[in-house]
Amino acid sequence: MKKIILGLLTLGTIGTMTLHAYSDADRIQDMQMMEMSMAKIQKGILYNNKEMVSKGVNKLKETATKVEISKKDDMDYSAKFSKKQSDNIMKFADKVQSEMSAGHKHGATANYTKVLNQCVSCHNKIRKWN
Repeated sequence: MKKIILGLLTLGTIGTMTLHAYSDADRIQDMQMMEMSMAKIQKGILYNNKEMVSKGVNKLKETATKVEISKKDDMDYSAKFSKKQSDNIMKFADKVQSEMSAGHKHGATANYTKVLNQCVSCHNKIRKWN
């Protein structure tokens, strides 16, 4: 009996997880989290606070992996492009963290700018900024 109940609970959990689609509200929340992470990284660099930079980088990377395109008609090009931008954000964020850990503030700042450029590039193409 316990196995049946456990099995049903597991199936219910899986079903709930697959029914939850990535919505515009989810995307907006993730974008806001990425913006807050970028602000934390910048503040950490300015205050020479390696722990603050590390926390910002970790949250940025965690959130960047979740970002999806929510409109089905944009899936082909936009999904591939946003995935590439997300990968680049994580790569440059790692470099921010390693440069900061090594005490290279200018290197950390240069890679922070590269992260920001990935964000702007995505917003220009996917969000149709002018």
